[in-house]
Amino acid sequence: MRESFRHLVTLAAAMVVAAPLLAQEAAVAPPPSEAVRRACDAAGGMAAFNALGVVEVKIKREEVTQEGQTTAQTKGIFFLAPGPTPGRTEDPQIKVIAGDDGSGGWAVVGGQVDSRPSTIYMVKRLLTAELFPLLLPFSLTWEGATVTAVVPAEVGGQPVWRLTVVLTRTFFFTPQISTSWTVDLHRRSFALVRAESPATDLGKGVKADGMRFLWSDPVRVGNISLPGVQRLIGLDEIGREKSHSRIDHVTYRLLPAQSVEKLFANPIPPEQRPNLPVMQPPARPDAKPGA
Repeated sequence: MRESFRHLVTLAAAMVVAAPLLAQEAAVAPPPSEAVRRACDAAGGMAAFNALGVVEVKIKREEVTQEGQTTAQTKGIFFLAPGPTPGRTEDPQIKVIAGDDGSGGWAVVGGQVDSRPSTIYMVKRLLTAELFPLLLPFSLTWEGATVTAVVPAEVGGQPVWRLTVVLTRTFFFTPQISTSWTVDLHRRSFALVRAESPATDLGKGVKADGMRFLWSDPVRVGNISLPGVQRLIGLDEIGREKSHSRIDHVTYRLLPAQSVEKLFANPIPPEQRPNLPVMQPPARPDAKPGA
């Protein structure tokens, strides 16, 4: 009995000593820039990612709606690292091919030119919505993405650094995708654990689920690691998981540098390309009509 009591006292003392040390470790969060750098290093390094060149991404997607209906889709995406543009997307089911060479978007729908002026800037935002979660943590370095804070947190009992990510208003193609995200990194290895964006309510009955992204089955692409499987789970207004879900099975292929011109260049003749409307300066209050 005396030995057991002595063992308990020793264990309690060790816990008392360890607790402040753990608290101290948890409190010292790295600066945002260091957290992003270490996360990229854990996946192979930013230099190795930038050196990939042209990447072909093929996605086999299965989605289950909130009502339990299942849909399947296959699509291809191409990008020149670090992305998202120059980029290209091909969706055979709706017969759409769209791309952006870095200077503006273009699209061909069912063999016909998409003449809408919004296509010029919308294609990049579509590519961004597809590639941003898939290419984390590297996509945190894209223009328009800012990590504003790093705090300690836990995911399923696993210690993580939680990154608060703020995206510009026009980062995605629709305001239904929130521009406030969190990205969780393993506290010690800085490996990617999960990412979330909250549900949105735009008023007038327009609502969209939040999203929780999880990844598995990593594959080697060049000298970096990317997920072979990406899972998405819908979230309600208070962050609870919904039955709305999606799973992407992803494969990658590195293409020769010569494919840049073929894949991304605008194939539409200049005279058929849409133009953005020219904004007229507002009239001066003191200007006379016809002046």
